[in-house]
Amino acid sequence: MVCPWLENGSLTAYLERRYDTLTAVERLTLVSDVAAGLQYLHSRSVVHGDLSGANVLIHANGKARISDFGLSTLLTQLGGSTFATTHQVPGTLRWTAPELLDLQEHEDEENLPHIAPSPQSDVYSFGRIMLQILTGKVPYHYFTREAQVVHAMSRGVNPKRPSQELVTDSQWTFIERCWTPVNADQSRPGDQEILEFAKQELEMATQ
Repeated sequence: MVCPWLENGSLTAYLERRYDTLTAVERLTLVSDVAAGLQYLHSRSVVHGDLSGANVLIHANGKARISDFGLSTLLTQLGGSTFATTHQVPGTLRWTAPELLDLQEHEDEENLPHIAPSPQSDVYSFGRIMLQILTGKVPYHYFTREAQVVHAMSRGVNPKRPSQELVTDSQWTFIERCWTPVNADQSRPGDQEILEFAKQELEMATQ
C-alpha cells in the first residue's frame, strides 16, 4: 500500500508545533476531516482498529488524513492477535478503547478470548482524537508512564475535563459519549452522528 507524502507529519507532531497558532476554525476543521475519514472507512466495511495521533497525518494545506487503516481488519481475518500485533508504538494505548486492551483477569490463560476491533472501538478512539485536537495535548498528558494510563483505564477513569475555554460543554458531552462503556445502556454515537456534530461545530465557529 502506497500513501502520499503529507508534509506536516502526524497530528501529534503537528499540534506540538502549531497548536498555539491554530484558530478554532482550523482545529474544528481537523476534527471534521477525521470524522469524514472515519465515516468513509466504515461505509466501506473497513475498521481502522488503531486510530491515534500518530496515524492521522496533516497535509500542507492543513487538512487531516487518516493513514494505516485496515491493518487490524486484515490481521483479524488472518487470525492474528489484534492488539498485540498492532499496538507496538509506545503511547498508542492512550487512544485505544478499553475493550481492546482486555484488562480482565482470566482463569484459563491458555484459551484467552480473541479481541477484534470494531466500528464502536474506532468511535472511542475518535473521542480521544477530538480531545487531542481541541486541547493540543495527548490523552492523559499528565501521566508520563504508560503503566499509569493502563491503571487509570482499568478503573474506568477517563482523561480529565479540560477548561471550558478549550472544550465547550457540548463538545465534552459528545466526547464522553464516544467513551461510553460497551456494557452501558447508552451506545456510542454512530458515524453519521459524529460527522454531523463535527460539521455543526465547524459551522458555529465560522459564524
